[in-house]
Amino acid sequence: MTRPIIIDDEADARETLQIALGHYCPSIEFTAICASPEEGILTIKDLCTEVVFPDIQMPHMSGFQLLEQLGEIDFEVVFTTAFDQYAIKPGLCIRA
Repeated sequence: MTRPIIIDDEADARETLQIALGHYCPSIEFTAICASPEEGILTIKDLCTEVVFPDIQMPHMSGFQLLEQLGEIDFEVVFTTAFDQYAIKPGLCIRA
């Protein structure tokens, strides 16, 4: 069972991602859905999760800054965004 945390300031984006993940990944049980990066940081520190879906661009703090605030990352991260400039371009390979 995967228990993700969604962090996005846009209610429609949170709902759309939750619906899509629930449809395509039925084994998901949502740990938390957060409306701000500050709420997300507190939630990540309080709850155990395997994966976090932070929005890249949020008021007061980006998804990258959110991760910097946490220090050690012991979960997978999948960035979400509605902005084309942050999307992965075809043919681009990113390795961790």
